[in-house]
Amino acid sequence: MSTPRAKDAMIAAAERLIAERGIAALTLKDVQLAANQSNKSAAQYHFGSREGLLTAVLDNRMEPVNRRRQEILDNWVEHGVNPTARQAVEAMVGPLAAETVGRNDSHYARFLMQVISDPALTDIVEAGMQAESLRRIRTLLIGHTSVEPATAKLRVGSLMSFVLVTLARFEGQRRSAEATAGLVADLVEVCLAILSAPDAAAAESVSPTDREGVSS
Repeated sequence: MSTPRAKDAMIAAAERLIAERGIAALTLKDVQLAANQSNKSAAQYHFGSREGLLTAVLDNRMEPVNRRRQEILDNWVEHGVNPTARQAVEAMVGPLAAETVGRNDSHYARFLMQVISDPALTDIVEAGMQAESLRRIRTLLIGHTSVEPATAKLRVGSLMSFVLVTLARFEGQRRSAEATAGLVADLVEVCLAILSAPDAAAAESVSPTDREGVSS
């Protein structure tokens, strides 16, 4: 019988293969071979299907990310903290950064990029991203914008995509802990700038006379 250690090895192998080759190239056989599993039914036994394997990879890394975010949220509640925009951004960015650019062996951000960009996997992605902690942080981020609600939702969605793209871009590069901390700190600053940017639609509605008054 295949062991829990074999299951973990296949999850790690699937994460790496998808990050390097893309979703289309993935087969259960490839995962078994990459994980050095001689049992030809090991992947089928543990995951049931290719979709089951993808769900397992998502859950494997998102569980510690969501747990850390929940700890942050619980700490705010315990101490009566009304989180600032910076605190909300750090709670969104920090735990995911720790599991991606914070680990030299990580392929997770690149894996997420591949999965999220595949329309056929929308249901799997949405299920994996519906943790209560992430929903609460998203609501906090929306509340820290100064734009219309519909625009705020779009902006926060774009911000979260930007974070993922950035982490995927720098994931797997060896750097010092100080350099990684600097990368994450700069990412937080850029996110804050995105949140506080003016409403483009509102700016377009300002008349030429009003613009002259503002600039004079």
